[in-house]
Amino acid sequence: MHIFRDATLEDLNELLKIEEESFDGDRLSATNFKYAITKSHGALKLILVNKVIAGYVLILFHRGTSLGRIYSIAISRNFQGQGLAKRLMLLAEKVGQEHSCSYLRLEVKRTNKGAISLYEKLGYKEFKIKQDYYEDHQDALCYEKRIRKAPAKAKRNIAYYQQTTDFTCGPSALMMALKFLRPKVKLNQELELDLWREATTIYMASGHGGCGPHGIALAAARRGLKTEIYINRKSSLFTDSVRDKKKKEVIELVQRNFEKKLKEISVKTHFKNYGIAKIREIIEGGGLALVLISAYRLTETKVPHWIVITNIDDDFVYFNDSDLKDNQDKVDNINIPVGINEFEKMAKYGSGQLKCVISLFS
Repeated sequence: MHIFRDATLEDLNELLKIEEESFDGDRLSATNFKYAITKSHGALKLILVNKVIAGYVLILFHRGTSLGRIYSIAISRNFQGQGLAKRLMLLAEKVGQEHSCSYLRLEVKRTNKGAISLYEKLGYKEFKIKQDYYEDHQDALCYEKRIRKAPAKAKRNIAYYQQTTDFTCGPSALMMALKFLRPKVKLNQELELDLWREATTIYMASGHGGCGPHGIALAAARRGLKTEIYINRKSSLFTDSVRDKKKKEVIELVQRNFEKKLKEISVKTHFKNYGIAKIREIIEGGGLALVLISAYRLTETKVPHWIVITNIDDDFVYFNDSDLKDNQDKVDNINIPVGINEFEKMAKYGSGQLKCVISLFS
């Protein structure tokens, strides 16, 4: 007879024993398990056979999205070959559904044929390879499965770039779009900072200035992309929370200068309260959309943040997010699915509910 339950701190010794039996390297430590039990945005589930802990699965949830990640799964040596890994995988899917996840992702060693066979039998599809991922330099195969509703349209392969500063999300989003629309473009920090210098607002409420839609659109147009801007207001942007009068004047001057230069090269700016239909129109027309969001729903920080939309279907918007946190892997930030209603709430910034979209075509 087997049962499932949540792990507790009293289970640490048994968990560490299973970990040592199961893996030669890349093991979770006592600190990792303690964090998973007490603080992580996830679930650590155990399977018990005759009241003995036989294995575990650790599922992490990507805040503000419909994405979950099976971070680790292991079965005690004494209980292998009894189908317990399959039971834990099915449990992970149920837990994911209970946490409103529509996708689960995982990584597995290329040489772990048994695990790969199980995942594929359960409907997981390979979508990426991460080279030299493990301590022994083996590659990781990345798998995902949609665990709720009908299959999505095929997602486009948009190259991922991780921003290297706190203030270059806009340039990094543009770089991912550039690589898709101009495949010969090389993604590196030099380009990231060049784009930031071209597009920055100079100041923000604090710290270095980020990038507004006008500067990003101008940088994109200068690199040969067909570019249009959609904004839901005509007033100056990003000045609502700036108290310093001189800083505010500089931000407004920079915006006016960008607007003048965009007009000179015939880049259109549309002032309308667009909805998800506009983003869908851009994506289905073969373009890409950069969208301004509030980072609060992802990281609980009230800052503006740029993302690149990779696809859209009847239920979800998918995007790449260049801002990789310490506990995240790149696979967590690629083709992130967010329900359309949730995305509509996310794609607004500040008390003024600012909405910005930049459409990009080759």
